[in-house]
Amino acid sequence: MTFFALQGAQALETWPNSARAAVSLAYDDALDSQLDHALPALERYGVKATFYLALANPAVRQRMAEWRAAAQRGHELGNHTLFHQCAGGTPERSWVEAHRNLQNTSVAQMLDQVRVANTMLLAIDGRHERTFNAPCGDRLAGGQPYWPAIRDELVALRGDGPATAGLSGAQLIELVKEQGAKGGIVNLVFHGIGGDYLSVSKEAHEELLRFLSEHRAEYWTDTYLNIVRHQRGAKPGWVLDWADEFDGDALDARKWVPEVAGHGFGNNEMQFYTARRENVRVEGGMLVIEARKEAWQGKQYTSARLKTAGLMERKYGRFEARIKVPRGQGIWPAFWMLGADIGKVGWPRSGEIDIMENIGKDPGIVHGTVHGPGYSGEKSIGAPSPLPAGQRYADDFHVFAVEWEPGEIRWYRDGQHYHTARPSTVRGDWVFEHPFFVLLNLAVGGYWPGYPDSSTTFPQQMLVDYVRVYQRGE
Repeated sequence: MTFFALQGAQALETWPNSARAAVSLAYDDALDSQLDHALPALERYGVKATFYLALANPAVRQRMAEWRAAAQRGHELGNHTLFHQCAGGTPERSWVEAHRNLQNTSVAQMLDQVRVANTMLLAIDGRHERTFNAPCGDRLAGGQPYWPAIRDELVALRGDGPATAGLSGAQLIELVKEQGAKGGIVNLVFHGIGGDYLSVSKEAHEELLRFLSEHRAEYWTDTYLNIVRHQRGAKPGWVLDWADEFDGDALDARKWVPEVAGHGFGNNEMQFYTARRENVRVEGGMLVIEARKEAWQGKQYTSARLKTAGLMERKYGRFEARIKVPRGQGIWPAFWMLGADIGKVGWPRSGEIDIMENIGKDPGIVHGTVHGPGYSGEKSIGAPSPLPAGQRYADDFHVFAVEWEPGEIRWYRDGQHYHTARPSTVRGDWVFEHPFFVLLNLAVGGYWPGYPDSSTTFPQQMLVDYVRVYQRGE
């Protein structure tokens, strides 16, 4: 299972001790100055961090006992590949040696590097779980994304962070405050500390650590692995079962099936759903579903609809996604579920659970709904979740979830419970005691939202930071 956390994300996480945000300090490449200056300062202030080791660097071979001791004291040794492959061929990358040029490295070679690096790290610290930081932030090997090939070897791909080289202590502290203002994860990446290259002075580094030590109630600082572990189990009583953090460069075909159709889907919708990159892609740690105004297969709009049918189907659980919806008259984004037996029993006997729907003409309202026999379409059972007056869902990300247990489904928006459905609340058979699959889509037009008009602009994007499915703990 792989996870990705975007720095500064308004993830609405519950951090330990009710901290405002999590802070991850990373030290790349395995440098002498990190052992000489960074590690002693971290120890003085009781702050844990992650050291991403490029295993071929001399400081690993020459000072292995010190790296092992750092791991024993609770710091993380992360995977930064064997040889620190980076894309060369440009003046600012003249330092990249030909045999370490990522442009001339295959995806298979990167997979080999990651596997061997994991084995070497295991020999150093005895640990099997490992996070990864891409050297130079480059994620194409020989022009192809390499994360999909290596993801199963790792727990998480670390998110990019702001440049820190040459910053003062005050500037580093300001980065923490700015990045942490939305309550997510602050990723700060360092190289040299008081030496080596891309350096931050010892004094600036120590000022940052002093601030983090004095503000533990506001900022939880830990290894990236521990932060990811916390995210897995952050929902009390629930254990993570399945997730897509959209942390690569392509949609994971092991998790999602794009639907390709344009028959209106029973709602007189106006779009044709495609699997083209123009309509569905993964970039910047997000799933992007894009609706476009263009002629395609007899329709005047294109968009995308994804489902987990046949790949991930569950009976009960907490189903959660962090989404930024689009805006505009006739625009209809949805995060929802259908009964896996729909091919046998049809709709609405299969059941439908709409976790989140928004129609563009009501920008400050989302809806949570169930459909079943006797209560489908306009007769469905649901409730709205309005934002305070003047606020619009399209202005920011929000977390939408249902908790589905035997005989009960509960809806949440940003952690706030706003609707419950039970057998006694529906006008017909309760058809929610069997497996369902998840869907994400962005429709254009339809009976309920109405149709685009002169005020509607295109393209429109639905951004999904993650989808997570939890099961009840033992």
